[in-house]
Formats: sequence, C-alpha cells, structure tokens
Amino acid sequence: MSSRNVELPFFPQFETEHVGGGAIRVTWFEPKFSQSHYNVHNRTSGSNACTLIAILMASKCHDYNVVIKYPQENLNIRLIHLLAISMLEGNKIHEELKKKKVLKDLNLNVPEALKYTQEETYNLVEWKSSIYMERLSRSLCENIRSNYKEWLKLNKEPNEDLYVVLIADSRTVLFLFQTKTDTISLVDSHQHSVEQGAFVAIANRDQLGHLCFWFKEVVRKCYNSDPKLYELSFLHFKQTKK
Repeated sequence: MSSRNVELPFFPQFETEHVGGGAIRVTWFEPKFSQSHYNVHNRTSGSNACTLIAILMASKCHDYNVVIKYPQENLNIRLIHLLAISMLEGNKIHEELKKKKVLKDLNLNVPEALKYTQEETYNLVEWKSSIYMERLSRSLCENIRSNYKEWLKLNKEPNEDLYVVLIADSRTVLFLFQTKTDTISLVDSHQHSVEQGAFVAIANRDQLGHLCFWFKEVVRKCYNSDPKLYELSFLHFKQTKK
C-alpha cells in the first residue's frame, strides 16, 4: 500500500489547544479518526494495531522528511495525512495477521511490529529496549530523558532523529525527537473520549517534563490508570552508505 496513492476514507476535523502554559500544542482529532474507527472498510471495530501504527508513523515521518513545526505554529498537515495512512496500513496488516493466525498475542511488541512491516521499515532498528516496573506518572520523563542523553553521547550522525515507542496497559504511543527542530512529538492513535479521537502533541525538547506530565494526566483521566509497568523502546534509522 503506497502512501502516495492511498484514498483516505475522510480527512479528519480537528481542534487545537495549548497546554502547559502554552508550552505544548495539542491537536485533537474527531472520534472517528482513531485506530478503532479509521480503516479501509470505514467501519467501527476494535483495533489492537497501535504498535504497528507507531512503527509505520515513525517510518513515514523519516521517509517524507517531515518538518515538525514549533508549538507556536500550526500543525504540519502532512503529519495528519501520514497518521491516516499509518492507521489504514496498520489495521490492514493486523487484520491479515489475525486471519493467518500467526499472532501469539493480539497486541504486538516492537520486534514483531518491525518484522511485519519490514518492507517499509527495513532501515529502522531498535537501539535498546527496557521494561520499567515503576509508576509511569513518576518515572516516565526521567527514563526517557536519561536514555536520550545516552543516545546523544553515542550517536555520531548529525540530524539523526530518535523514535521512542512507549507500551503501557497494552496501548502504544510514539515519541519523536526531531534533531533539526529540537522538538518532541507525541502521537497517540487511540480514541480518548466520545468527543476526542487520536491526538498529536508537540513541544520543544526542553519541555519534555511538561509533555510527560500532560500525558500522564490524559492516561489518568481517560483510562483511570497510572501504569505500574511499561516498556520503552528506542529506535533510529540506519544510515545508508553513499
């Protein structure tokens, strides 16, 4: 399924708000623009494709050289289009895997998602992955930050982005650290209420603490949850030799 010629079921309506004292721009999409509703059949059904969607979204942002606009600017519309395609493709792949009965669990981990999307994500590799038996609300920011600092010390390639996949309570979201704009984007493909579907939240990198605080409040309000166990996977794209 090529991203360049896919016909979207619809282009979503959205609303924007600034939170964290204006440090974070959050774009909320309509309820139907979420992984359980947005699919090639254009019908509502349960979806466990969030890890596939996160991996595909990372790949597309890289392949299309998407520039993440600053929180004070309007959202890059290309991001919406790529999220739409990622949901369509992720749901389609997951549906095919279920039909083939090859899944041990309906919720894929990162290595499985990479395996089943390898035609598109073959250059995306997992640098490291860790499971944390800690409260997400108290530890997420520090665990992301410490690993990001380690990444900066080890990474020798200029302008290389880091993709962080968070899995908690069987839900997967994507953090994108874009080097050239010094921003962090948080992409969540789930529906969050009867009025709110997926969202994209963007902050400057030095506002990671505010972004994580806001996200843990979203998890608490939407799911009445503060996960005590979660996984962080850190991925990047291999540089091809010229």
